[in-house]
Amino acid sequence: MKNVLTIIKKELRRFFTDRRMLLSLILPGLIIFLIYSVMGEFIEKQSTVAEDYKYEIVIVNYDNNLDPYFGFLTPETSNITYLDDINNEYFNDIKEKKLDIYVVYPDNFYLDSLNYDPSVQGSGNSPVVKIYYNSSKVESSQMYNIYLSCLSTFQETISEKFRVNVGDEQFDLITKESMTIEIITMLVPFLLITFLFTGAMSISVESIAGEKERGTIATILATPIKRTELAFGKIIALGILALIGAASSFIGLMASLPKLMAGINLDLSIYGVGEYLLLLLVIIGTTLVYVVLISIVSAFAKSVKEANSYSGILSILNIMIGVTSMTGISSKSVASHLIPIYNSTQVISAILSLEVNIVNLIVTILVNLAAVAVGVFALTKMFNSEKVMFNS
Repeated sequence: MKNVLTIIKKELRRFFTDRRMLLSLILPGLIIFLIYSVMGEFIEKQSTVAEDYKYEIVIVNYDNNLDPYFGFLTPETSNITYLDDINNEYFNDIKEKKLDIYVVYPDNFYLDSLNYDPSVQGSGNSPVVKIYYNSSKVESSQMYNIYLSCLSTFQETISEKFRVNVGDEQFDLITKESMTIEIITMLVPFLLITFLFTGAMSISVESIAGEKERGTIATILATPIKRTELAFGKIIALGILALIGAASSFIGLMASLPKLMAGINLDLSIYGVGEYLLLLLVIIGTTLVYVVLISIVSAFAKSVKEANSYSGILSILNIMIGVTSMTGISSKSVASHLIPIYNSTQVISAILSLEVNIVNLIVTILVNLAAVAVGVFALTKMFNSEKVMFNS
């Protein structure tokens, strides 16, 4: 145990006394927070119309009988120009974003709509309203949707066949908690395991391959220490460092979510201490699996560059596994939790959905720890092999 602690101290000292390595652990979280926060503010600005904005609207052949359906178009909200004939200049105004919508009604639109009966043979086609807009302008796109909705209301009124969801009553009964869970489970599991892998890769690749390049691996192997202790010491130290990096990224992600999801009413208070402790258990096991995998790659590689290349392949596989969690639906099958890493994504989704299955959680933790044990055994064998360690 003493030798294991010595290796752990050596690895931790090497990282914490190197400012560049220390920054590489902390900076990702700060960068994620800044980037996602700026993205959130940018998206909000791009999708929100200012409260004092006045829409610019031109309407051809408008019939005052439609006023009950367009009561929101007041002088305080819109500048409206009414015309009797089409003017092609307004098409350019739409393209140049000077005008929000250009509405063209056919002659006698209101009466023709009331009298139109598709069951009467020879009645012809129904009247067509043309609404021109520019979807690249937020205000134009929003006014188009509002205007189209009002026309749909008029259409429902005159058909009198049936009406759907009319009035101010709220019909979408999704709760704040359900909305939060839906969004969180689609984003966080994928991003979290990506951060875990990236954090493990940033420190583990250099750990053994770097020792080979510097020529210090021979000195370490020459010391009177069991190879198993050396493997354990490196894995535990690298795991601690990887967890620090992952924690930094996770905190940055969670702190930036409210801004990234601007306009969506998230309630992160639904997650308590219990959920975060369960996440921590899964994160620790998953991080150790990543560290072991990348350490084996690092031990096998002849240089840091080669180790990075191999780890890049693992990164792609990790992303493919992570994508499976973006459905927001976690697997309930025990068999699916026998696969390392994939089981972690499923359990993380279940925890964030507040639907964790204790059996699947325990299976996941045990399987990941077993994978770590197998990895440590493999790494020990590699440390005992001169061919692997000295590329002979």
